[in-house]
Amino acid sequence: MTKQQKPQITERAERILADVVNSYSQTGQPVGSKVLVETSKLNLSPASVRNVMQDLEKQGLLTHPHTSAGRIPTEEGFRYYATNLVEVDDLDSSVKKELKAKVTSGKNISDIITDVSDVVGEITGCASLVVAPKKQADPLEQVEFIRLSGDRVLVVIVTAGGEIENRVINVPAFIDTKELNNASKEMKKFLAGQTLDQAREQMIEAIAEQRGRVNEMIDQMMAAANEWGQPTVSDGAMVVAGSTNLFQYPEIVREKLQNLVKIFEEKRLLMALMEEVKHGDGVRIYIGKDSPVSKAGDCSVVASSYGCKSNNIIGTLGVIGPMRMDYKKTIGIVNYTSKLLTSVLQEGTN
Repeated sequence: MTKQQKPQITERAERILADVVNSYSQTGQPVGSKVLVETSKLNLSPASVRNVMQDLEKQGLLTHPHTSAGRIPTEEGFRYYATNLVEVDDLDSSVKKELKAKVTSGKNISDIITDVSDVVGEITGCASLVVAPKKQADPLEQVEFIRLSGDRVLVVIVTAGGEIENRVINVPAFIDTKELNNASKEMKKFLAGQTLDQAREQMIEAIAEQRGRVNEMIDQMMAAANEWGQPTVSDGAMVVAGSTNLFQYPEIVREKLQNLVKIFEEKRLLMALMEEVKHGDGVRIYIGKDSPVSKAGDCSVVASSYGCKSNNIIGTLGVIGPMRMDYKKTIGIVNYTSKLLTSVLQEGTN
C-alpha cells in the first residue's frame, strides 16, 4: 500500500482520526469528543479532543452533519486512515480455518473461486469479487481447421509450449476442407513465435498490402482471428458474491445502491478494477473517487492479486463495501486469502 503523504498531521491527531474512523465504522453514527475520551487510549480532556477534531476538520479529514456535534470521516479522512494508520491484526484461528477449508488443492479452481467468493463476502459483510487466474498468451505453433457439421468448424490451436486449445467457430458450409487446409497453410506464415494478437496484426497488415492475393475465404479467417484476439471474459471467469450485504449500510442510499447492484449484474465493468490490481503487488485500497469503476465512487475496494507470476498465471480477489468498512479485518482477510490461492496455484503448476 502506498503511503499518503498529505496532509501532514501530528501523531496525536492521527490517533484521534483513527479512533473516529474505528468508532464510525462500527456504529455508522457521528463521533463526539465524549465518546473519544471514554474509548481512546490518549489521556486528553474533552476540550483537547474537540480542538484536535476541529483541526482535522479544517484539514478536510473530518466533517460533521449539521444536525449533530459529532464528527464523521470524510473521503480524504478514510483514505488517510486506510493508507497510513490502519493496523492489520492477525486473523482469528477460526477465520483462517474457515478460509483454508474452502481453498484446498484437491478441488477444481472454479469451485474454489466460487466457495472463496461466498465465504469472503460472508465474513466481511461486504460484496466479494474473485477473478479467475488467466495465463498470458503463449507464442503459437500452428492452427488447424477441422470441419464438423453444417457451419461448425473446430479450430485446434497449438502453442509453442505444447498446449492445445480447441475452439468452435462458424464458417459457411460452402467452404470445403481443401480451402480450410489452404487457410491453415496461409496462416502458418504469420504464426512462428507470435502470440495470437501479434499474428493477427501481421495478418491484417499483409491483407492490407496484398489484398489482391488473398481470397475471400482467407479474409473470413482473418476476421475470425481478429475476434479471437479480443479480451473476452466468460461469466464463469469472475465470481461476485455478497452484494446483498451492502443493504445493511443505510448511508448507501437507494439510488446509489441500485447503481452498485447494476454494476454487479454487469460483471465486465468490474473487470477494469480487477485487471488494474494485477499490475501491483500486495493489497491495494481504492477509496471513493480512487476507484477505476466510477459508479462505485461512493464505496471502498480492498483487492489483491494472487497466482504465479513466474508462470504468468494471475488472478485477483477483492472486497467492495461502504467507506466505513472494517479495514483492519478486510485487509487481513484479502491478504490471507490471496496467499492461500497463490499456494494452491503454485502446487498445481509444480
